[in-house]
Amino acid sequence: MKVLINQQAGPVHSTSWINPWEEYLKGNGIPYDKVDLFTKDAIDTLKDYDILLWHFGQYGWSDMLEARSILYSAKMMGLKVFPDFNDAWHFDDKVAEMYALQAVGAPIPKSYVFYGRQTLKEAINDGLIRFPIVAKLRTGSGSHNVKLIHNKAQLLRYAHRMFGRGFDPAPSLLYKTSSNIRSSHDKATFMAKLKRAPEFLLTRRNAKRFPNEKGYVYLQEFIPSNGYDMKIVVVGDKLSGLYRPIRSHDFRASGGGEVLYNKELFIENIIRSAFAAADAIGFKCVGFDYVIDNRTGEGKIVEMSYGFSHTAVMGMGGWFDRDCNWHEGALNAPVELLKNLLASNE
Repeated sequence: MKVLINQQAGPVHSTSWINPWEEYLKGNGIPYDKVDLFTKDAIDTLKDYDILLWHFGQYGWSDMLEARSILYSAKMMGLKVFPDFNDAWHFDDKVAEMYALQAVGAPIPKSYVFYGRQTLKEAINDGLIRFPIVAKLRTGSGSHNVKLIHNKAQLLRYAHRMFGRGFDPAPSLLYKTSSNIRSSHDKATFMAKLKRAPEFLLTRRNAKRFPNEKGYVYLQEFIPSNGYDMKIVVVGDKLSGLYRPIRSHDFRASGGGEVLYNKELFIENIIRSAFAAADAIGFKCVGFDYVIDNRTGEGKIVEMSYGFSHTAVMGMGGWFDRDCNWHEGALNAPVELLKNLLASNE
């Protein structure tokens, strides 16, 4: 068994899965190479390998253009790949995520997508849209490109922009800075975030290569919560995660940088629904963003992604099985995923 990890030129992001993959392979004597497939004849190179691992992100221009094409072509050649088709066809497309989650009957907020002004106006006039409502661009993470709209006038102004010149999807420097300040409760936390500033600036520079998002309006029901959201991670038969308090004077939690742990928040309906959704869509590994509806206690999935900060999740110190039993020992998602991939017969 020989593994290829795709690694492109430049510094490795602190949230990349390349390092834990490499450490596991090296520690277990499994042959591997790190190659930038964008600088090689990708298909010819892949003939020498059995597994292809590629932790690509939404702000990499070449990655978003062709990473999935190479991964799925490798699968056609007989390689095991991650992310596989079911893991990544909807990656960084919240509208695609909506369709996938709706298709398998997963618990999600009421969601709407409009591709023209007239259908949106008809929905407003027919009372389909209830305010406040959340507007999202297809792309982005960490609460970037997410707005809370309070009334018809605001929504029509937003729609005018979306059906016109649209919005720049790159993360906002002002929003990121203010978010970090509001979520830093001590000097040490603020300095730790400040050290990651060069990564954010590089990410933002890469994101500026993408065109404006326009030509649609994606809306999601606003779910009143208990002041936090949850990152629920499912890898095979294991589930773990964390929770994030909603930031001061905001309705969003993700991207603020404040991460907390409490296994008592992982109630049965969330654990079982997360496993069910992951199985139905066919994920090898997924991180769901859940909001808990304080009117019903039900967890609703608002977004999902095959990749996330694995080190943050490890801070939970344990994981749940499919019967909702707790097990001590941090869940290292990229390593667990790799172990499952090596053991699988697919």
